[in-house]
Amino acid sequence: MRARPVRTALLAVAALGLLPLAATPAAADASPETGGRQHITVHEGTDPAGPVLATASLRCFPTGGDHPAPEASCLKLALANGDYNRVPQITRACLKNYEPVTVVAHGTWHGRTTFFSRTYANQCVANTESGDIFNLTPWRR
Repeated sequence: MRARPVRTALLAVAALGLLPLAATPAAADASPETGGRQHITVHEGTDPAGPVLATASLRCFPTGGDHPAPEASCLKLALANGDYNRVPQITRACLKNYEPVTVVAHGTWHGRTTFFSRTYANQCVANTESGDIFNLTPWRR
């Protein structure tokens, strides 16, 4: 039953020209990086030079890397055209504890260099506001 929303979203992404509907094996060999690469790091505190809590690489279209949820994260980035500010947020109750984390994400998206850095009140807020893209440890909400 969950396949329908994902299929609908993929068709929407394809309609925007961000995802090819079909690819030949030769095209896949000629252009292995059609989406992008992102390196995401979550730092403790308000300084992007603070201690590293988690890090992951994310490769999109073709999907890969060591991110815990690459398919969902790539789909959300595709819907936002690689702009973390436009990624749809998810609804989840977060405690109001102030335990700041700073997230830094950089890489490429369809040949364009990307950079994003933001401090969040806590990891839960970072996860919800990024649609769980910054949830690098799936058990940590």
